[in-house]
Amino acid sequence: MILPPPFVPADSVFRGVGVGSAVVLGQAYVPVTLKTERRRLADIRAAEAEAERFLAAKAKLEADFREARDRLPTEVDPLDREIFDVYLSVLREPGLLKGVLDLILDGRINAEAAVSDILFRYREAVTSRLDPRADYLKDRADDLDQLLEAFTAALTGRERFPRGGFSELTVIIVRNLTPVELTALPRHSLGGIVAESGSATSHTALLAQALEIPAVMGVSGIVSRAASGRRVILDSAEGHVILGPDRDAVGFYRVRAASLAARHREIVRMAHIPAQTLDGAEVEVCGNLQLVDEIPAIMSYGGDGVGLYRTEMSYLSRRTLPGEEDLFGSYRRVLEAARPRPVTIRTLDLGADKIPQGLGSAFSTENQALGLRAIRFCLKHPDVFRVQLRAILRASVFGNMRVMIPMVSGMEEVEAAKAMIDETARELRAEGKEVAGRIPVGIMVEVPAAVCLAAELSAKCDFFSIGTNDLIQYSLALDRTNPEVTDLYQPLHPSILRMIKTVLDVGRKTGTPVSVCGGMAADPLSSALLVGMGARMLSLPYFDIPRIKRLIRMSFLSDLKRLALEALSASTSAEADRTVRSWLLKKHPDLLAA
Repeated sequence: MILPPPFVPADSVFRGVGVGSAVVLGQAYVPVTLKTERRRLADIRAAEAEAERFLAAKAKLEADFREARDRLPTEVDPLDREIFDVYLSVLREPGLLKGVLDLILDGRINAEAAVSDILFRYREAVTSRLDPRADYLKDRADDLDQLLEAFTAALTGRERFPRGGFSELTVIIVRNLTPVELTALPRHSLGGIVAESGSATSHTALLAQALEIPAVMGVSGIVSRAASGRRVILDSAEGHVILGPDRDAVGFYRVRAASLAARHREIVRMAHIPAQTLDGAEVEVCGNLQLVDEIPAIMSYGGDGVGLYRTEMSYLSRRTLPGEEDLFGSYRRVLEAARPRPVTIRTLDLGADKIPQGLGSAFSTENQALGLRAIRFCLKHPDVFRVQLRAILRASVFGNMRVMIPMVSGMEEVEAAKAMIDETARELRAEGKEVAGRIPVGIMVEVPAAVCLAAELSAKCDFFSIGTNDLIQYSLALDRTNPEVTDLYQPLHPSILRMIKTVLDVGRKTGTPVSVCGGMAADPLSSALLVGMGARMLSLPYFDIPRIKRLIRMSFLSDLKRLALEALSASTSAEADRTVRSWLLKKHPDLLAA
C-alpha cells in the first residue's frame, strides 16, 4: 500500500475503498444536499393534490431510470444495465405505492416525508434481516438512500448537478450518487467520484467501474469538510482522497499519476511474456473475474485465461434473480473475449455474506459461514441451480470452458452436481440447443474435508482449484471478516502450507491438474512457495498478474523448491514468514515493496 507522503497533513486525508486504478487531480464539486421537509396538510383537498404530486414524481423517476439505462454505452454488460431495473422494481412495488399514499391521504403529511418514512421502513427491514456487517446488506440499504435522494429531487424539481457540465476536471464529492445521476454526468469533465456511502460492490461503484470512472467509496465524513472549487486529489488505486493539497502534495501526485500511467504502459508491454522460471518451468497465471467488464483488463494484463469466474455477482447486484438469457449472454461474452484461453466458471457460491434479496428467506440468519452455502444451496434449490446450468452449458460452445463446483466436502456432492450437469445437458440437446461435447468439471478444495478426501475426489474430478481464503478460514476456525481475529488469519500457518502441499501431491500422483486461487496466489511471499510446492496454475486479481509473472520469470524453480521445503518445516507462521521474506528481500526486494 502506498500511503500519502508524510508532509501531507493527516487531517486532510480521507480513506475509503478504491474503484479503478488512477490518480486524479482536479477541483471538488459538492452538490447541495436536498433535505426532506415534513409538513402537515390542511385538509383532504391538499392531501389529494399532494398525492398527485407524488404520482407525477414517481412517473418521472421511472422514465429517468429507463432513459439512463438506455443511454449507457453499448459495450456495457447487460447485467450492469439491470442495475436500473433494481430501482424500477422498487418503484413498482405495490407496498411502496400504497404506503406512501396512505401516509399522504390518511396521515396528512407531505409527499417528501411520506416517501422518506416508507423507504426508512424498507431500509430497516433490509438491515435487520441479517448480519449488518455484510457488504451486500449495506449496499442494498444504500440503494434505498439513493432512491430517497432521487425522489426528493423529483418532488422539489431541484437538480444537484449543472446541466452544462464543469469547466475544469472535477471530482464529485457526495453522500450518495444515484446511477441515474452518474450516467447523466458529463464524461469529458468528470475526473472521478468520492462517496460517503457504498462499497466496491454497490450499484454506483459497479457502474463507475463499467464506465471506467475512478472512484473512492465509503469515505466517512468527507462531505462536511469538502467545498466546491477546492483542489482535491483522488487516488483510486490506494483508496484515499486528499482535500486542499498544497503545492508539494500536488507535485508528488503528479509524479505518481505519471508513474502509474508509465507502469500501465510497461505492464501492457511485458504482460504477454510467458511466466517461465529461469530453468524452464512454465506456470499459467490467470485472472479472477467478478464482473464481466473486467475481462478486457485480464487479457491486457497478460492473464493466461480466467481461473475463477465468480458468478454470484450477477445475483447480488439486483433485486430479482437473473434469467437464463441474461446469464447466457454474460457467460458467452466472457468466453468469446478469452478464447482460446480457458475460462473456469464457478457455479453459484451463495450463502454466508452473499445472499441475494430475491432468496433471503432461503437462508438461516445464524452462523451463515457454516450454513446453507454454495453447492449445498444449489442441490437444495435445483430450480435456481438448473437456470444457471442451462446458461453455462449453452455458452460452452463459444469458448474453452471448465465448470467448477465450490465448497465441496464429500463425494456425494460431486456426484449429485455432475448428475445435474449431465441431465441438464441432455435436456438442452433434446431441445435442439448446442452443448460442447466434453466439459471438464472440477471442484474447489476449500474445506479440510476435501483435503482429506483429495485422493478419492480426484477419481471424480477433472481438476482441483485450492481456494485459499476459505481454506484458511475453515481450517483455523476464524471469521476472516471479523477484525477481532484478523491477526490470527495466517496464510503461512504450517497447517495451511501442509494441506496445500497434500493436495498438490495428490494432483501430481493422480494426474489431476491443480490450480490455486485466493489471496495467497496474489502475494509474492506465498506465491513463491506455491510454485515451489508444485503449483503450475495460479489465479489472482488482474492487477496483480504482471507482478507475479515477473516473480516467476526472475526465479529458478530449484530455488523455489528449496524455499518451500524450508517453509514447510517451520513450526510457526512467524518462522515461515521470516524464511520467505528474507529470501524475497534478498532476491526481489522491489516485488515485496510493490
